[in-house]
Amino acid sequence: MKRLNLNTTAKAVFSAGILSFALMGCGSDGKDGENGIDGPIGTPIKSATNIKSTITAADVDENKRLTLSFNLTDANGAAILGLTQTDIATISFGRVGAVTELGENEIVSPDPERKIWLSYFNKDKGEGYFTGSSYFDGTKSQCTDCFVDNNNGSYSIKIDKAIDTLGKYDYVADTTNGVYLSIKTTNNLSKTMVDNSFFYWVPATDVQVDKPLKILANADCQSCHREGQAGELSMHGSKHNTEEACSFCHTDYNRYLKEDKDSAGNVIGEAYAYDGSIKGMVHSIHTNSHASTVGVYPQMTSNCLTCHNPNQEFNLTDSWKADIDTTSCWSCHSPSPAAEAAGAKASHHQGENCFACHGGEERGRGAEDAHYSLNSTHLASRLKVTFNSMMVAADESSITANFTVKHGSELVTLNQIDPRPYKYGGFNSAIVINGTLGDDFLVNYQKVGINTFTQQTDGSINALISATSFNIKTLIDAKSTIALSSQLHVCSKKGVIADCVVDDLNRADGDRSKQYAPYLTSDTFYYNLDGSPVNSSPRMQHAKMTDCQQCHTTEITHRYSNDLDGCASCHNGTRSNSNLAIKVHAKHYVYDSSGDLFFKKTECQACHGDDGFSIQNIKTTASPVAFGKDSNGGLLVVSPQTAACVSCHLPPYGLSESTIGHIESNGGVIGTINQLGVPAADYGAMNVQETCSTCHTDTRILQSHSNWGGH
Repeated sequence: MKRLNLNTTAKAVFSAGILSFALMGCGSDGKDGENGIDGPIGTPIKSATNIKSTITAADVDENKRLTLSFNLTDANGAAILGLTQTDIATISFGRVGAVTELGENEIVSPDPERKIWLSYFNKDKGEGYFTGSSYFDGTKSQCTDCFVDNNNGSYSIKIDKAIDTLGKYDYVADTTNGVYLSIKTTNNLSKTMVDNSFFYWVPATDVQVDKPLKILANADCQSCHREGQAGELSMHGSKHNTEEACSFCHTDYNRYLKEDKDSAGNVIGEAYAYDGSIKGMVHSIHTNSHASTVGVYPQMTSNCLTCHNPNQEFNLTDSWKADIDTTSCWSCHSPSPAAEAAGAKASHHQGENCFACHGGEERGRGAEDAHYSLNSTHLASRLKVTFNSMMVAADESSITANFTVKHGSELVTLNQIDPRPYKYGGFNSAIVINGTLGDDFLVNYQKVGINTFTQQTDGSINALISATSFNIKTLIDAKSTIALSSQLHVCSKKGVIADCVVDDLNRADGDRSKQYAPYLTSDTFYYNLDGSPVNSSPRMQHAKMTDCQQCHTTEITHRYSNDLDGCASCHNGTRSNSNLAIKVHAKHYVYDSSGDLFFKKTECQACHGDDGFSIQNIKTTASPVAFGKDSNGGLLVVSPQTAACVSCHLPPYGLSESTIGHIESNGGVIGTINQLGVPAADYGAMNVQETCSTCHTDTRILQSHSNWGGH
């Protein structure tokens, strides 16, 4: 038998032919096969930087089990892929119902038709108390077939949690029902992403409806509880970050026994019934954590409009003044044992029917009157001080300021302005005078008291500011712009202006026959030395009072001003260690009563808007800022751009010798690490030319502060 001897090339050709023949033998027609299924388009959840969920449908089956369908996207609307059941932090479910379904009596709610939220997932707290807080948690559920990922950014889940109202009321399909979904997950950069979404519908008709029971907007809470700040709304594992989320569990009927403890962990008093409803809890927290006592709440707790902002789109925006819910009164007027031990005063006690005495005809003030229309503190915010003129005497021996105080169109007389002496000197009622040159005020705090006031025949009031009693020579010699603002108090009784009763006002026991004289807020008015008005502030505005009023809506410590110039007029660059930047920056690492950080000052834009923090806006000709005094009592000053930085970056932790060297090499004047500032008398000869802003641009400042966390 002959053998075939094949070289390498021949073998390759022969093998290819055999393979081709074999494929033909399998029936191939030589055409390409069908395309495979495209892979999903979207961003893997571990690569996302933010998430947004949208509930698209909800269904309740014959066994009363809830099924949700929802989409998950990023900020641009692109699908987020790869969500798992353990990323579902909360599903809560409930409906709108009447307060009478709980059997509450008329003392609690005289309106039997008052609508409240009823949870379908109640929790028995013992002693007859229960709450609406038993929600579904995907991290704890043992269900293995609940969750469906459609691989396109859409998902569904049929929760393994039955409706349980503890026999108090039933599931109702022909009324408004609602679902709350919270998703919480962490990406590859260890960033926690949280999103809360909501869905309201009538199951019987499968028709989606708007949110019911609209009382507050999330923005009303988030004006203080800022997103990205340590004090943001992020409760119970940081997964509930909206007001709407709180209301699903903290229902009107939430009650349980609670024990208060002191700082050492010892129980104070006996266990008491705690109102865990959203209104009761919020009122109690903000009443008992006021900045003047143990907490941080920077507002008058009696000012309902701080949180209950009017909103035409909300059907319950005026519910705070309806006088139909006694428990709302109790939550503020009956502080807990711990709060009473800390000094909070109880005006009444739980169990009383508030409306037997308050609200309605021939009864005492209801909520709206007591907290608003017939409230003396609120009255003060509606009074208006207007400066009409400023005149410098020909011999420069005095300045006369003329002003008017009005309540609407009604004039307030001098007899109605509080004449009491101020406990630290001078008088309660006064005006403030200063002058500006460049970007700062010229002299220290000058308070012109009521003893200089005289009533004019037209109802206005003159204040005579003499050169013998006040430093007006500096203002005149510098050819400055004169600044005037007021610190006035008007006497009133329950929101009605009244002549001041001097004997009552001076009573040591402070009773004053219920006559009050809260301060009035004032704008700052400017005049040229020739008496002509200046219609806008000559100062650069590094922040706006509206930025402060996001949290401090009406209350800042001895706040008499509607603008920051009123604050800076006193806390100016001549005040050693008390200028406005130091005072404000020092107070905005704010801790709550538990010792946790609530607000951090490293988020510059929270107070300074888009660019108020910019040192590029500080002119090289701006005035230096006092940071102390030398041994002879003279001011020690720091150059203006440097002062903006070291008002926060103070030694020992925020400033070093090397940093001081860096500042000085770039034209800054700072002094030493042990004594900031150089003598003010020497500063003018230094020809200061700071170049800090060349490198420390706005973008770099924000980047440098962005990584400063809350702890």
